[in-house]
Formats: sequence, C-alpha cells, structure tokens
Amino acid sequence: MVKSPHWDYGSDLHPARPAHTMPVPVCPLCPLASALLLGALLLGLPPATEGGKSGVCPELQADLNCTRECQEDRDCADNRKCCPAGCGALCSMPNEKIGTCPSVELPQLGICQDQCQVDSQCPGRMKCCRNGCGKVSCVTPNF
Repeated sequence: MVKSPHWDYGSDLHPARPAHTMPVPVCPLCPLASALLLGALLLGLPPATEGGKSGVCPELQADLNCTRECQEDRDCADNRKCCPAGCGALCSMPNEKIGTCPSVELPQLGICQDQCQVDSQCPGRMKCCRNGCGKVSCVTPNF
C-alpha cells in the first residue's frame, strides 16, 4: 500500500482520517453545556442579594475558625442575615440603618455598659456600635 501525503493512516488508538480534518470532541455533552452557559451569561444572572432579608449586616469580628454556618440569608432563622465574618459567614441580627460604625480609639472614657442591641433601639439615624470599652452604644455612623 502506497501512503498518500494527504491522508492520516492512524494507529491502533486513532483511526485513519483525512489529514486536514480535526478529531471529533470526546465530550458529547460539551456543546449543550456551552450553550447553557452562554444563555445564562446573555440573560444575566440575578444579583446575589435578590430574595435576601431586609437590613444590612453588622460589622462582625473575624471568625478565626472560618466557621461558615450559612451561604445566603435563607439559610438563617427568623430575620437573621448571612453575614461575612473574616473567612467565614455567620447568621446575625441585621442592622436596619445605613452607614458604618466609626472606628473607636481604645481606651475610651464614658458609660461602659450596653445601651442598645440593634439599630432600631437608637434614635434617628444613630446606629448601635461598639464603643471603646467592649460594649455597644448609639453613635452617629459614617456615611
């Protein structure tokens, strides 16, 4: 048999085919998966907060154990939200008011007792934030 330069005669692992053709993909579901991915990108994915609970996450101290007790708000009981805590996520009571708690200088003089537990216990736009002695009080937030 004389071999033509325009023909790939193959081997035991690959059958003979014309030299200019490409092999057929081995994954029969790849075109379907590609089409579904393209469709999702074109239609746009819903934002991660869609269907979430009201309020905003409080500023949590980093959880050094990277505990992940939730992935989204619906994983949390009642009106608790799934909030980032360092490398983990915890179910926490949400803050209802906008703004962030100001940083505190340690130590700070003043009342060293908890004055609130959640933002709704504070008047006006004030938020329930940590104070300099390890407790929380109503303070004017940063916007």
